[in-house]
Order: sequence, then structure tokens, then C-alpha cells
Amino acid sequence: MKAVVRLLRRPATGALAGQASQAVAGLALQVAAARELGAAGLATFSLVYGAIVLATAVCSGLVGDSLTVLDRHDPGIRAGLHVGALLVSLAAALAGGLLSAVTDLVPPWAAVVLGLATAAFVVEDTLRRLLMATGRFWSLPLVDGTSLALALGCLAVLGATGELTLTSFVVALLAGQAGAAAVAWALIPGPERPRGPWRRPALAEVAAFGAWRATAQTIRPAMLTLLRLLVIGMAGAAAYGPLEVARVYTAPTLVLVAGMGSFLLPHFVSLRLRGPAAGLRVADRAAAGLTLGVLAIGLVAVVALPWLGPLLTGGDYAVPVAAVAGWSVYAAASATLLPYSSLASVHGRQRRVLAHRSLEFASLAAVLLLLLLVDGGAAWAPLALALGPALTALAVRQRVLRHDDRSSDARPVPVPVAR
Repeated sequence: MKAVVRLLRRPATGALAGQASQAVAGLALQVAAARELGAAGLATFSLVYGAIVLATAVCSGLVGDSLTVLDRHDPGIRAGLHVGALLVSLAAALAGGLLSAVTDLVPPWAAVVLGLATAAFVVEDTLRRLLMATGRFWSLPLVDGTSLALALGCLAVLGATGELTLTSFVVALLAGQAGAAAVAWALIPGPERPRGPWRRPALAEVAAFGAWRATAQTIRPAMLTLLRLLVIGMAGAAAYGPLEVARVYTAPTLVLVAGMGSFLLPHFVSLRLRGPAAGLRVADRAAAGLTLGVLAIGLVAVVALPWLGPLLTGGDYAVPVAAVAGWSVYAAASATLLPYSSLASVHGRQRRVLAHRSLEFASLAAVLLLLLLVDGGAAWAPLALALGPALTALAVRQRVLRHDDRSSDARPVPVPVAR
């Protein structure tokens, strides 16, 4: 019993629990979309949801990573974090509303709701990151449970009054994320709550670190969005629908990987004074453990597909085994990259990491070849996409972390670190 208590007290366990609860909340909403909207409707919802995640990734890198690594108690940096979060959330709201109005994905009035939902998503994610930075990992399941309960409750009410549409899910997103943000605010320790200061924000210092992390954070959501556009444009929304269901089926694995990222970044900060070599040994062990663990989970997912697949689709269409296996390998490749990119960023090498992560876009060429040359090649698109993070992990480890670079980019971030 004491061993169980000690395990539950570990920060890594709390981080995994928090990401697991987020995975369950996101999975439940996407399963509902898969069952209620059909394959083509799910593909459209995935584009909307993916764009929101992309906007959130910008704030997560610019503000979330910065408040973890930099000294958020410094008045200038604290003001910079507040102003940065406000600017990103407002820009995301305007962009989301305008794009949905221009593309006619939802009615004009719902475009306003989508903009508000995007802002709520960004704010809620930032408050989650603040809970992580303060070590309140076990508060995250309550935040995510609130989001899930409100979103599903909203869908139940809307479903009782008519047919569920894409607009219904946008409204549910807004209700869930706004409620979760309020709960997160209440759970953050009083001195840490983002109430001020706002004057003289040190935006340059925050951007010096966070802008590179924000750009890096957008790569994976951007890759997924480009994949959706590529497959839907060449094969149609109905063809991409089963791939998206397969991604939803394996999504909890990727979220768990992200959960370890929320633990590894502050962990590498604590090891910074020991130098890159000591951190690299830790990163090697983390990469090996994460990769093997994700592959094992992927194998279980493939074996259980005949039983769990119909639960996602309601039996209306099949979930491709090749796509499930491909998304699992993609998750494993992402798990391999995560410790190395986090360690390099902590040691001020985020620009070089970003340059190497451009290799990930090369995997889209492999996807394009599959669609053009292989009959039914869309099912193998996720496996081709895995080439990107796998090659990037190797490049970052060998060319960034092991290379004795004396350039200014290799020096630590020139601002006070977190206390």
C-alpha cells in the first residue's frame, strides 16, 4: 500500500494522470462526432478541431513553455506572459471566426461561437500549463472532467431538441472549455493566478524563448492539418473519415506522450546545472522507455481493434488496421523525439531544434507518393508520416545535443530561470 502511495505522489504519475484525463475528454467528444456526424462529417469536424489545436499550440509554446522555464515571478516576464496569452487568444478567436464565416463551415452566428470556443480553448490550456508548472498535476483530472461533463451535457440537450450537427459540437466545445477554465482558475494557488501585473511587459524576453517553442509546437498540428487537407483534397472526405477514426482510436497514446513532455521539460530544467551530457543520458533512457511503451500500447490497440472499432463507428464503416498501426508507429516516433527536443530547448538550442524539425514536412512527400501511386494508399498515410519525427529525433540527438557547438545559439537562455 505504501508503494502505491509513493507512486501516486510522484510528479510523473500526476502528469500522466492529467494527460490521461485530457485524452479521455477529447476522445469522448471525437467518438461522439464519429457516431453522430458520419465519416464525412467527422472529417470536417477534425479540420475545425485541428485548427483550434493548432492555435492552442502557439500559445502553449509561447506562454506555456515560457512560464515553465523562465522566471514567471519576475514582474516584467509575468506581465509579458499575461499580455502574450491575451494577444494569442484574441488573435485565435478572430481567425477562427473569420475562417469559419468565409468557408461556410457553420452558419454566420455560429462563426462567433467558434471564435469564442477557440479563445476558451487557448485560455483553458494556458491555465492547465500553469497548474503543471506549480506541480498541481492531480488537479488536472477535475479540470478535464468538468470539460467533458459540460460538453456531453450540452450535446445531450441539443440532441433532445433536434439533430446534432457540426454547430452543435462547436457549442459543446465552448461550454466545456469555458467551464474547465473557470475550474482551473479556482484550483491555481492564489499568488500564481494571472491577475497582474500588466504594465511594462517583457515581451522581448518572453518571445526570445517562447517564439521558437511556439513555432516548434505548431509543427505537429500543422502536419496533421496538412495531411487532412491532402487526403481530403485527393481522395475525398469520406476516404479520410476512417483515417480520422483510427487517429481518434490511438489519440490517447499521443496525449500520454504529451503528458510526459509536460513533466520532462521542468525535469530537464532541474538538471540544467549538471550540463548537457548528464541530461543526454536521461533523455536516452526516457526516449527508449517511451518508445517501447508506446509500441506496446499500439500492439494492444491493433489486437483489440475488432472489438473496439465498431464502438467508435457504430458499425457504419470499418476502421483500417493499417491506419491504426501507422498512427501507433507515428506516436512511437514522436515519443522518441520528445526528450531530445525538450533537453535541447532547455539548453537554449531551440532554434536548431526548429531547423531540424523542418525534416518532418518531408514525410508529406511520402504521403503524396502513396496517394498517387498506391491503390488504397490513404490507409498507409500515417505510417509514412512517422518518417518525419523519427528522422528528426536522430538528427537532434546527433547534430544538436552531441555536437560541441560554441555558437550563441548553444548558450543558455539569457533571462532568469524559474525559481
